[in-house]
Amino acid sequence: MKKISFAITLFGLLLFSCNGGKNKETTMMDPNEISPGPILADTLSSVQLKKIDYLYATFKEVDPTTKEKWIEDFKRDQDPDREIEIWEMMANAYNSYCKGKEISLDVKKEVFKLVLMRSGSTEEETLGHLTLDFLKPEEAKEIMKAYTLEAKPIRVIQK
Repeated sequence: MKKISFAITLFGLLLFSCNGGKNKETTMMDPNEISPGPILADTLSSVQLKKIDYLYATFKEVDPTTKEKWIEDFKRDQDPDREIEIWEMMANAYNSYCKGKEISLDVKKEVFKLVLMRSGSTEEETLGHLTLDFLKPEEAKEIMKAYTLEAKPIRVIQK
């Protein structure tokens, strides 16, 4: 279970998922129907914790999750380094637009939703599913260009 699920829940977004790895089709799910998996790692490395500090500092204005919860969520990941890399790319894309600008919290939240959804879907899918209230489509496309990783949908095992 990725840390992304709680953040998506925060904004009421639907997330992309693969059903148990058996079906390669990407579908939309209600994040309220997802429960976190077990903690898989007792500890995280000092390097991982330093990166989480950066992520927490970057997103604390738009994501009220505590730093302790960020750490706990990454401990639930099968590959915390991969998930941290995704979040670092999201932070880079977020900062490419927000850093050094005087913009409203609403705009920052929309940028966060945009990069969050982009982490799990293509630019086209993101724009097709996310209603932009503050950003112009051209601005959204520019922000998404700063996210250069391949989309990694959340893998969810349905019981």
